[in-house]
Amino acid sequence: MEILSAQELGRTLNRLASQVLESVDDSRSLLLLGIPTRGVALAEVLAAKLQALCGHPVDQGSLDPTFHRDDLQRVATRLAAPTQLPAALEGRELVLVDDVIFTGRTVRAALEALQAWGRPRRVRLLAMVDRGHRELPIQPDFCGRVVPTSRQETIALCLQAIDGEEGVFLLKPGA
Repeated sequence: MEILSAQELGRTLNRLASQVLESVDDSRSLLLLGIPTRGVALAEVLAAKLQALCGHPVDQGSLDPTFHRDDLQRVATRLAAPTQLPAALEGRELVLVDDVIFTGRTVRAALEALQAWGRPRRVRLLAMVDRGHRELPIQPDFCGRVVPTSRQETIALCLQAIDGEEGVFLLKPGA
């Protein structure tokens, strides 16, 4: 089931980029870190939109929290992606970017992984979709859409560069 069409996704991304830009005093201090896998691609798209808005490149990279998870035995494992930081974190306005926030455990692991890399001025969270079911007290600062789901349903963010189509979709079990 389609939650956001390509056009709606584009408008939502523009809104999120504007909100992020409005939240900082100096856009040059911004650093977007995507959480693999879709958060990395989403951070790239947002960095391009931010560059169009502020007139200069916005640093973006990735932060893989795989080895900081407390639920590895319960979740499907994948090959860890290397963390890629384009600049030092000290004093930066860091925005963690993820496609979907669910239990909050991935974000908790990302915050723990971040400690090894430095101390940003501030860390905020951007999620395209908040689907509820939080197990930890973690909430996004910037959110594209809140979509209540059952635990069996999933959300898929599709981006043109990866999927050849754009949109956000609710996937039912067995579909």
